[in-house]
Amino acid sequence: MKKLNYFLVLLSAYSQLFFSQQKEVRTFREIRSNYEKMTIDDERAMPFVKDYIQKAKSESDISQLIQGYRDGRQFDYKSKMKYADSALAFSIKYGSNDDISKDYLSKGIIYYFYQKKYKLALNQYMKAYEFSKGSDDQYQHYKVIYHLGVVKAHLGYYDEALEHFQDCSQFYEKAMNQKGLHENLQFNNKKAYLNSLHQMTVANRYLKNVSTSDSLNKLGYKLTAGDRDFLLENSYFLKCLGISKFLKNDYEGAASDLNSALPEILKRNDFAWVSVIYYYLGKISEAKNQEEVVIGYYSKIDSIFVKEGFILPEVYKSYNYLISYYKNKDLGKQLYYTEQLLKADSMISKDYPYLSGKLHREYDRRSLIEQKEDIEKAGKKNIRIAQFLIFTSTLTIIFFVIRFQKDRKIKKQYDLLQKKLKEGSYGIPDIVEVQPQEYSLRKTFLTPELTIEIGEKLKKFERELQFTKKGITQNSIAVKLNTNANYLSIYINENKGMNFTRYIAELRIKYITNLLNTNTKYLNYTIEALAEECGIAARQNFSNLFYDINGIRPTDYIKKRKKELRIG
Repeated sequence: MKKLNYFLVLLSAYSQLFFSQQKEVRTFREIRSNYEKMTIDDERAMPFVKDYIQKAKSESDISQLIQGYRDGRQFDYKSKMKYADSALAFSIKYGSNDDISKDYLSKGIIYYFYQKKYKLALNQYMKAYEFSKGSDDQYQHYKVIYHLGVVKAHLGYYDEALEHFQDCSQFYEKAMNQKGLHENLQFNNKKAYLNSLHQMTVANRYLKNVSTSDSLNKLGYKLTAGDRDFLLENSYFLKCLGISKFLKNDYEGAASDLNSALPEILKRNDFAWVSVIYYYLGKISEAKNQEEVVIGYYSKIDSIFVKEGFILPEVYKSYNYLISYYKNKDLGKQLYYTEQLLKADSMISKDYPYLSGKLHREYDRRSLIEQKEDIEKAGKKNIRIAQFLIFTSTLTIIFFVIRFQKDRKIKKQYDLLQKKLKEGSYGIPDIVEVQPQEYSLRKTFLTPELTIEIGEKLKKFERELQFTKKGITQNSIAVKLNTNANYLSIYINENKGMNFTRYIAELRIKYITNLLNTNTKYLNYTIEALAEECGIAARQNFSNLFYDINGIRPTDYIKKRKKELRIG
């Protein structure tokens, strides 16, 4: 009897173990149902995702393994790129063009949204676009178009970006209203539609299409109000609503909407839009003369810049307020925020030419070539239209490239000139210091005493700005200095390293350049007035000399100086 009892206990234990193991064997669908509706970056999903990946590995199911890596990329905030690389590697080896396009796009989104590395993001988007060509998966195709639109909006090409977002919104709106769609597909299409709607709202605001922006925003807010599946999207529309109210001077309403939108966007860690919210909350506080509150919000923008290495052109003007506030109060903070402003300006300037050039070269031109290939099938008449489009587009691209190269050269010359001005090396020093006790045969026939005498008189001539008088000649100056023209010519050649004409030109141009650099009123002078100020008779002669000596046209220098000083 005792043995029978032991047997029954053991049988019961093995049975429980057997049935519990049977119960733990779940399908991919069952595992995924535990997390598929969780919010992006919710790491509570990861234990289930790891089970999913392990099951796919144990069963050598490549398609499910790729899906598992994609899910890991979706929910594991710290290891996103690791999972993205794994998904892409398996897609390239085993997947279709659609798979490869999806994984290039997702990797680009990580670079863009999470790391703000726009160059790397754009490279991934372009690869995704290449693999999406000719695909039957229109959802994926328009998703690539959407993200290219986001890059264009970042660059300030709002008209072009708006066209992308309008195309995407039309496609996704139609797709989400199709009958018989699986709830997941319906959810994805609606989410994509709402994102397109949000981007259209923002682009129209930047384009000053206020009524259109407000109308789109109200639609988006209405579609997401009270829907817990779209809390983040609702916060984006609420954020836009707050900015719109601020622009209409409804400061209380704006502050309420912005503060209501902030928690969900913070939770999403979308620090780009968080910085925009802080900026407008700061602007509201400025309007209310609440200086300490303004400083608090603008300091948070700087904290984001320090932590993430990212700042939007829309908000970096907050540094102007910080610099002004700490002027004559805290020199250390004034200097710090000045340096931060320069870093921000440099970062924005650095990203812009690369991204813009690459987009126009690799996307717009490719799109037009593809259009040309499609049109060729339709007939010769359409081919001529395509050729015209290609020709005009090529001219446009060439124009952009030349403009960027010119802007880069102007900036380089301006920075070089500013460096000389700051270092105090912008002048006409003597080639050698005169040593009267060592008479040199190289000095044609000027005695040391005569050299010193002419040098002192020329210093007085320069100090009193006598070179700004029109019509001066070598003979007239020689008479004024009580010497002869030949002696004066020899002195200038041997001690200044140039002839008389060049010497007077450099004095005049360097004098007017210093005025432009130190006195803002001269930045509003006409070129004729500047020429008059330094003693040069003709506008064209002045412009040519300025360029010859400084390496930059006076008009370009003035534009750069005004931009640096934030003068409208």
